Amino acid sequence: MADVKEVRKLRWKKSEKYRRIRRKESRTKEDEEIKELEDRCRNLDGSAALSKFSDLPLSQRTLQGLRGAGYLIPTEIQKAGIPVSLKGHDVLGAAKTGSGKTLAFLIPVIEALWRQQWSSVDGLGALIISPTRELAYQTFEVLCKIGCKHDLSAGLIIGGKDLKHEQERIRRTNIVVCTPGRLLQHMDETPNFSCNSLQVLVLDEADRILDLGFAATLNAIIENLPEERQTMLYSATQTRSIQDLARLSLQDPEYIAVHENSRTSTPKGLTQSYVVCELSEKLDFLYSFIRNHIKSKILVFVSSCKQVKFIYESFRRLRPGIPLMALYGKQKQLKRVAIYNDFCKKTEAVLFATDIAARGLDIPAVHWVVQLDCPEDANTYIHRAGRTARYQKNGQSLLVLLPSEEQEMIKALEDKKIPINRIRVNPQKLGSIRNKLEAFCAQDLEIKQWAQKSIVSYARSVFLQSNKKIFDVNQLPLDEFAQSLGLPNPPRIRFLKKAEKRYGKQGDSKIDVTDSSSRLEQNNGSSDRETGDEESDDEGDPRNSAKVVNVTTPQDDLLVLKKRHFDFDLAPPLIEEEISEKEKKSRKPKSKIAVAKKILNKNVKINTKIVFDDQGEPVTIEGALLNHTGKPESSNETLEPVPLSESHERQVGGISVAESRDLMREADLIDRKVERERIRSKHKEQRKKIKKRRRKEQGVSGVSLAEDEESAEESFESDEGTPLSPKKRKPLPRGEESVDISLDLAPQEASLAEDEELALQLLTGS
Repeated sequence: MADVKEVRKLRWKKSEKYRRIRRKESRTKEDEEIKELEDRCRNLDGSAALSKFSDLPLSQRTLQGLRGAGYLIPTEIQKAGIPVSLKGHDVLGAAKTGSGKTLAFLIPVIEALWRQQWSSVDGLGALIISPTRELAYQTFEVLCKIGCKHDLSAGLIIGGKDLKHEQERIRRTNIVVCTPGRLLQHMDETPNFSCNSLQVLVLDEADRILDLGFAATLNAIIENLPEERQTMLYSATQTRSIQDLARLSLQDPEYIAVHENSRTSTPKGLTQSYVVCELSEKLDFLYSFIRNHIKSKILVFVSSCKQVKFIYESFRRLRPGIPLMALYGKQKQLKRVAIYNDFCKKTEAVLFATDIAARGLDIPAVHWVVQLDCPEDANTYIHRAGRTARYQKNGQSLLVLLPSEEQEMIKALEDKKIPINRIRVNPQKLGSIRNKLEAFCAQDLEIKQWAQKSIVSYARSVFLQSNKKIFDVNQLPLDEFAQSLGLPNPPRIRFLKKAEKRYGKQGDSKIDVTDSSSRLEQNNGSSDRETGDEESDDEGDPRNSAKVVNVTTPQDDLLVLKKRHFDFDLAPPLIEEEISEKEKKSRKPKSKIAVAKKILNKNVKINTKIVFDDQGEPVTIEGALLNHTGKPESSNETLEPVPLSESHERQVGGISVAESRDLMREADLIDRKVERERIRSKHKEQRKKIKKRRRKEQGVSGVSLAEDEESAEESFESDEGTPLSPKKRKPLPRGEESVDISLDLAPQEASLAEDEELALQLLTGS
């Protein structure tokens, strides 16, 4: 046996030694491979022909991951962007939607950390920031596919997840894919989370992240990042603003735009068209369109979450014959991911979504993209329409415009080199769902409320748009729009009324929403806060962010900030206005006597009502006086309002306060007596149950129920109904739990004569 153990030990030593040798050899090979690839990167010529990924200076692990994921031939943006990124230069990449920008920055990120032999001990090495959770989730999935052969760790940091679960792992993560809000939260709340060793920063959809919606968040994030890093910005509509690039501290960035000289800004396989439709006919058109394309995969964009909710709930009840889904920012994160994955798998479905699905999402086989509400600008149109016709496939985009939006929006699209044709709706295939929506609103209060909210949110989204040549809230036929949604009357739109009250009638003023950076230099006016109606999410929206509402009147210009940044020089007048508003709100409410006086001054007859006879004439019916029991007294006298008396017995509305107080006392005594009887009967029932249980346990028979009740009554109370002392109660057998059924009754008041007699007896000692 000893020989066998020694042999096993020798074999184990040999195997361990062999492993060490293999590790050393693999490290040596990796070092040699890294040196070779670095030399290839230095000698790499951007004009060299690249037909496949193996022609690029990439590691074998990365090439294996690309082959396993099915990526063999690089696209134009990948051929141009990857070599520059591998050299360590800062990159501004711009390409059409669906051109493969995700791989263009993921491959350099993996290669940069692999060449430095990054490990979990080194901490955070690369940061990829996306504007929406769905885009971050999609980027993380692609990263896991192509980087599966590497020893690097990656993490997805987005809102809607458990913060503590992320805090435990983020410090050991090498590559973090995140949204701006969640990343800043970890920087503030996660201990020992440091970005000092960061090597690569990537902004996916950079123009959106650098926009006003993420300005404060991104500035706070950049303050925590080291200046010596590689930065890559990618988007279909890339920014060239000097201010934005200066914020990121870019060092001689190279601008890569493979489709800059192209005739169009959209993919070749995309067929683009638009229709002009009245606001009250939009839902009729959308439902008819879905009914005529039930074998297609359709993505419908609207302006706000509440519109998505109403359209989804109402169309779901109409049963158009195709699966319906809704995706918007106020949903739970797990539900959003499930809806996104389900829509990607389906071949025939309709997804109603806000602009959170407009950027970067790679949804396969989308046949139609319908923009039911006009996009805020041409860049938003490009990103929305880019959800179809991806990777040299075909697709169709349909834009629905109001008559007031057509001229300026088409002009803006032409300036961006977007070819679009107008088409007309076939009236024979256009149906109406107005009657059904009216029935839904009448039957279901929730549908009615969603309809009202959708109208308010749509008006707010138009009101907050910056381009007033396209978006004019004054030209919206909101009354007809409300009727088309099944509402008898339009809801109150308070922010429009406030604007009209502050700045005059809507027809006399032009309400303009512009960026604060361009307006603050021109004028210093009073400010006011306006609230938007977009997704309450960690992904931002420019319409939800700091904007200036410029209301131009013939007299002056006023700046109204949606998000106020206080200046100490302007603080005193603002504080005085707020104090005056608080004083108005803090007034005491009117007392009942004041309300009664107001009624008496108006000579309103109490206990009367007005009905209409067969001829439609009003007839006043006067009711009889009510006594304290709630029954009308037999009196035919007219109840006239009685003026307030100056005597001590004050009367209000024909009722004496003193008499009412006495009646209330009597009613209170009656109520107490009734309550005592109720408790007593309840205790009787409890005692019956106890007796029955005792008879079952002890097996006692021959005792009638009436005798049990009498004995229980004697043991509990005397003939007068007052509780007896505990000494007179019958003790319970051993093992039985006592039940507290005593009553808390008020002692009866004795008369004065009885008190005097009792006192004399005590004094005399008799």
